[in-house]
Amino acid sequence: MIFIEKLKTNYWIQCILNSYSLVFFSVNNLFALCILVVTFFTPFVGISGFVAVVLINVIAHFIGFNKEDIKTGLFGFNALFVGMAMGYEFNFNFSFVILFISAIVVLLLITVSIKGFLTIYGLPFLILPFIITYWIVSLAAANFSNITLDESHIYVINESLLNEGSAFYQFTHSLDDLPLHTFVLTFFKTLAGTFFQNSVLSGMIIAFGLLQFSRIAFSLGLLGFACAYFYYYIFGADVSDLNNNLLGANFIFMGIAIGCFFLIPNLYSYLTVIILTPVVLLTSLALTKILLEFQIKPYSLSFSIITIIFLFALNQRLFTSYLYVVIHQYFSAEKTIYKYMNSLQRFKNEHLYKLALPFKGEWNVSQGYNGTITHLGYWSKALDFVIKDHLNNTYRLPLSAREGFGKDNFYCYNQEILAPYDGYVYDIINNVADNDIGDMDTENNWGNTIIINHLHGLFSQISHIKKDTFGVYIGQFVTKGTFLALCGNSGRSPEPHIHFQLQTTPVLGEVTYPYPIAYFMERKGDELALKISEVPNEDAFISNVNVNQLLVVAYSLMPGHKIILENEATLTSTEWEILTDAYNKTYIYCKNTKSYAYFVNDGVMFYFTDFEGDRSSLLFHFYLANYRQLLGYYEAITIEDKVPLIHFNGKLIQFFQDFLAPFYLFTKANYKSNFISSDNEYAPQNVIVHSEVQAKVMDYTFKKINFELEFKDHAIKRLTIHKKNKSASYSFTLK
Repeated sequence: MIFIEKLKTNYWIQCILNSYSLVFFSVNNLFALCILVVTFFTPFVGISGFVAVVLINVIAHFIGFNKEDIKTGLFGFNALFVGMAMGYEFNFNFSFVILFISAIVVLLLITVSIKGFLTIYGLPFLILPFIITYWIVSLAAANFSNITLDESHIYVINESLLNEGSAFYQFTHSLDDLPLHTFVLTFFKTLAGTFFQNSVLSGMIIAFGLLQFSRIAFSLGLLGFACAYFYYYIFGADVSDLNNNLLGANFIFMGIAIGCFFLIPNLYSYLTVIILTPVVLLTSLALTKILLEFQIKPYSLSFSIITIIFLFALNQRLFTSYLYVVIHQYFSAEKTIYKYMNSLQRFKNEHLYKLALPFKGEWNVSQGYNGTITHLGYWSKALDFVIKDHLNNTYRLPLSAREGFGKDNFYCYNQEILAPYDGYVYDIINNVADNDIGDMDTENNWGNTIIINHLHGLFSQISHIKKDTFGVYIGQFVTKGTFLALCGNSGRSPEPHIHFQLQTTPVLGEVTYPYPIAYFMERKGDELALKISEVPNEDAFISNVNVNQLLVVAYSLMPGHKIILENEATLTSTEWEILTDAYNKTYIYCKNTKSYAYFVNDGVMFYFTDFEGDRSSLLFHFYLANYRQLLGYYEAITIEDKVPLIHFNGKLIQFFQDFLAPFYLFTKANYKSNFISSDNEYAPQNVIVHSEVQAKVMDYTFKKINFELEFKDHAIKRLTIHKKNKSASYSFTLK
């Protein structure tokens, strides 16, 4: 495995290996080596394929095409097929060399052209460049007397007799006579035939490589082939035809492409593979008949056509359901589904603005969504806020009869109203006098109001404001928490309160739009609970999260800074950099382990969003320790979250979970953190946080790591890792 890891550091080696593995939508080095070895079971086929890959990558590189595309194998995997096909069909001579080089140049031009056209529609080009290039070469070669066909693969018995004394040939065909079921034998030979081989051993090696690369891809490739085998049997066709001219590869490629590469693998993607199999079969047989007139083969044209058309059809949908197109390609079905499911749990509302409550302190939701008083019909998705005391009253009684009872007796009257989020003040209404208690102004329903444009079609409206208390003006840009005005009793308001709603246009009193509050604390009796991206319930006592400056500053990890961790026992140091990528996402990078940990600090919560790299690295453990951390100090609050299974499961358990992942998760990885001590409950300057990650099968915990984080002097001072009865502490320095 160390050898495999070292391969990743060499650009040219990765260009070659990825060209092999990308045939099965993979960038896995071990799988690539399996395929590379198999192609050399027929030496001239293997050499031709290898030279074609190297040649097209070199030409593409020096012409100046995108290096990432070259490294990923986007140019090379079609060249592999062209090289193998020519090595399989033609004899070697000088004329062949000229034809071969010309074919690679033609392939490059066709690849770039098709890629440019289909990319406009967000579609892949698959192996269309190989097929078109093969047709050009095949049709042209018929006119060249010096280009001769290799007929050894046509007369298999003769070839077997000729190579009877070859130890290498005997080895590569040593398993051909195994007493296997026809289905299994055909499957292995189909995998072998994908790379112009005809031995069972080569098919087994490819099957092994596919299985170790991805259990999901293996199951879908097998499903696609099994469906084709079944339909062949039902229609009375010869199943051995699946071994010829990449016919069977159509169904294996389609199963992987549709089932788990371009779509998130789930029950419906598996059903789609079953439904599309006879479509690919009919298309393939029809194309074979049509192209027979021109003496050319369709190879895997039907897979390419049906896959591209199907993806194009999905892109025309108005609503996405059942089948979900992969947005971020990891070239691993397992990584894709685990990260996708984790993102659904953690970030389903991440695209929304992180609205805050429009006030300070604790208030009560006097009327929530779908209220029974005024929050009805088009205006049902709104919130009313008041302040209540321990007796559940919204007011204090007058101290004497002389004082009287009025608006000033209500706790929320004259309290500050704050901007819920950044935006421009779109409109202010400031001409309505406050009502006396019990009265209502039905002509000016909303009373004094402010409307804020938060951009991208979202507006907030806050009503029943006290006249002449606005601290902002129309057109002013305000940030979250900016003072806007004071709570009043104007409009249809029998007693002081704040009316708050979101809407999609700036019209006063527009139809309300449901929208969650990013973070707030909810109190029930003496117990506090943190609510994340929820709408407050009616009669709930709620408040904004009070952030603690110690934690806020400690987690202010800004791009351009470096983090140095020193092992307190060995005194060895580890250095990381804080950077941003092309999409303005911030991450911590460890150069030694080539690891990346992406994070977000939204001012209330610090949390990691993704990790790529070495799972034994210190950065991975820092990622787990700080997976999600509240920036406010609340002793009784426990923060909980889900960790992607791809990061934390054991290898054996993960192997079996992978097969079932599209349907059911029997394992889970949970994170939680809580404050365990501080020097001052109300203004802590020294805080210790405990966090842990544990993986479970059902209710059995099979893996657990504990962490302690010490915060002091507005910084993270120490990270301690407790793992398998061993502990290690690291001092933390931000430069």
